[in-house]
Amino acid sequence: MLIFPYLTIANEEIKSKNTIATPEEDDYNVHFVKLDLKATNTSTAIIGFATTKAEVTAASMSVYAFELSNQLTIDSCKVNGAMVSVQRNGAICKVNLSSPLPQHSQMIAEVWYQGQPTGGTGFFSNGLLNAIDITSSVQVTHTVSAAYHSKDWWPCKQSLSDKIDSADIWVTVPSGLKVASNGLLQNVTPISSSENRFEWSHRNMVDYYLLSFAVAPYDEYSYYMHFPNGDSMIIQNFIYQDTSILKQHKDELDSIANLINYFSLLFGKYPFANEKFGICQAPLGGGMENQTMVSLGSLDMGLIAHELAHQWWGNHVTCNSLEDMWLNEGWATYAEHIYAEHFKGKLAAAALRTQFFNQAMGGIAGSVWVNDTTNEFRIYDSRLTYSKGASLCHMLRYMINNDSIFVSVMRNYQQQFGGATASTKDLKALATQLSGVPLDTFFHQWYKGEGYPIYTAKWAQQANGDITFRLFQTTSRPNSVPFFKLPVEIRLNTTQGDTTIRVNHTFSGETFQLHWNQTMTGMTIDPENHIVNKLGTITQDPTLSVDNIFQEAVHIFPNPALDSWNITGIMPLSNLILVNMNGQVLWSNHAGNSAQTIPAIHLAKGIYILRVINKEHTSTYLLSK
Repeated sequence: MLIFPYLTIANEEIKSKNTIATPEEDDYNVHFVKLDLKATNTSTAIIGFATTKAEVTAASMSVYAFELSNQLTIDSCKVNGAMVSVQRNGAICKVNLSSPLPQHSQMIAEVWYQGQPTGGTGFFSNGLLNAIDITSSVQVTHTVSAAYHSKDWWPCKQSLSDKIDSADIWVTVPSGLKVASNGLLQNVTPISSSENRFEWSHRNMVDYYLLSFAVAPYDEYSYYMHFPNGDSMIIQNFIYQDTSILKQHKDELDSIANLINYFSLLFGKYPFANEKFGICQAPLGGGMENQTMVSLGSLDMGLIAHELAHQWWGNHVTCNSLEDMWLNEGWATYAEHIYAEHFKGKLAAAALRTQFFNQAMGGIAGSVWVNDTTNEFRIYDSRLTYSKGASLCHMLRYMINNDSIFVSVMRNYQQQFGGATASTKDLKALATQLSGVPLDTFFHQWYKGEGYPIYTAKWAQQANGDITFRLFQTTSRPNSVPFFKLPVEIRLNTTQGDTTIRVNHTFSGETFQLHWNQTMTGMTIDPENHIVNKLGTITQDPTLSVDNIFQEAVHIFPNPALDSWNITGIMPLSNLILVNMNGQVLWSNHAGNSAQTIPAIHLAKGIYILRVINKEHTSTYLLSK
C-alpha cells in the first residue's frame, strides 16, 4: 500500500490490537472462500453470498465466529447445511453450534447478506469505497481492506497467520461494466440481458485483506510476458475508458514485464506466475497491493514498482504482526529505490534515498516498530513505517556490505517464509546467518530505537604524512539511542584524488590514525549517504597528534606494490588484517616478529587498508597497488 500525502503520527504509548476480533476465530483454519456478489459502480450497495470452508483446529469447536460490518444485514446463515441463528455484537458475529465440532473436522459456513454501507472516501474509512475519479470522471466501486476492513464487505476471519488456501470471487454487474479481481478470470457469464457475472478464481495462499474487486466501465489492456525459463504469464490491466490514458501510459504498462523479471531475479520468481499480475485504476491517493490485481490511483512507475514489490513483500510473505508492518511497507518502498537504481541509474536512486532519509528525519520521535496497532494511521505511518522502514532496508544492505549476499538474504527470506508469515526477528536471524555480520545492535537501534546520529569531526595531518581524525556523534533522541554503533565511510580529500575508507565507529570522540603519503585537504563523512544522519562541522585541528606508538620506525615498501608489500618496524605479536575499501577481509596474519610480507599479486589495482592490532593500539595504513 502507498498512501499520499505523507502523514505522520507520534505516539509514545504502547497499544496493541489483534487482527482477529474474538478468540473463537482461532478455533478453525480457513481453506477456501467463495464470494458470489452483486454490485454496481454507482454505489456501495452489495448483495452477497459467502461460502467458507474450514478445518477445526481446536480440540472442540462449539462456536463459529466471524466478522461482518453491522452496516450489512445477514439474511440467513448455514453451518454444514443446517440453518443457524447469528448473534451480533457490532461486527463480531457468533453462531452457537448445536453439536461441537471435533478437531480436524470440516466445516462449511454459508452466509447470505446485503446492504449499502457508508462509502469510504479513502484508506481506513471503509473497506468498500465508491468515488468518481476527478481526472477521468469515471465512477468506481472498489475495495481497500487493509488492515481491518475486509469485514466491511464480506463475512471473514481477519487473521494474518491464517492464510486462505484458495478463493473464488464472482461479481455480477450491469452490462457495460467490468470487474477486476484476484487470480484468473475463468468466465464472463451472461445472467440476463442487462447483467454479466465475472468469475475470478485464485489458487494461491492469500491473506484476508488482499482479496478484492473493482467495478467500473473499464477497458482492458493485456499482453503476455515471458520469464527467462520460457514460461509465460498474462499482464492484465483494467484502465478507464479514456483513450488518452493508454496513449499517455502505454510505456509504463509495457514496462511491467521487465520489472517483474528484474524483481524475480532479486527476490525469486514472481510468486503468482501460475496466474497473473495486473493493475486496475481506482480513485485512490496511492495504491493497494491486492494480490495479483493491484489498485492504483496513478500509473506512475514508482507506484507500480511499489505495489508490484508487495506481491513478494507483504503478499507472498506477510508480516506476522502489525507491529512489523515495515516488513511489508518498508521493503515495498525500498523496491522503488531498487527500481530507480536499475532502470534510472545511481543518481536517481541516490536522490530517492535522500528523500527517504529526509522524511525519516522529519521528526525525532518514533520507531520503525509499530507501538500502537489500534491506530491504522500509526501502522501505516508514512515517515516511520514507509520512509524509515525503507531506510532500514538500505542500511541493512550497507551493513552487509556485499550486494550478492544482500540479494541472497532477500531471496532466502522469500523462499523460507513464502506462503506464510515472518517477523523482524526472522529476517535478522537469516541476514546474520547468511552475512556473518552481527546485527543485534543494529536492529535494536534502528528498528526499536528512535532518532538518528549527528556527526562532527576534527582532523590533522603531520609533516610526515600521518593523519589523525576524531569522529564525534550526538543523537537526536539520546534517551532512546545515546549512540548509534555503525561502520562509517570517510572520504579523504587530496589534490591527487579522493579515497574513501570505512571505519567502525564505537564511541563518540573515537580517534583514527592513518599513515598516508598524500597531502590531505579535507574529509567528508558518509559521502555516499548510506546512513540516516545529519552532519555538523568538520574542522582541521592542528593540535591533534599521532599517538607515540606511531613514532616507531614502521616502514612499508614498495607502496604502490606489484607482487607484495613488505612491512618492518611493527610490534611483535601484532595481528595484521588487510581489507578492501568495502571492509571485506582479504588477508590476515598473526605477526611473530617485526617484519612481515603481505601478498598482493592476486589483488586488483586499487587502494587497500591494512590494520595492525596489538594490545595497546590499532593503527591503520593505506596501501596501493
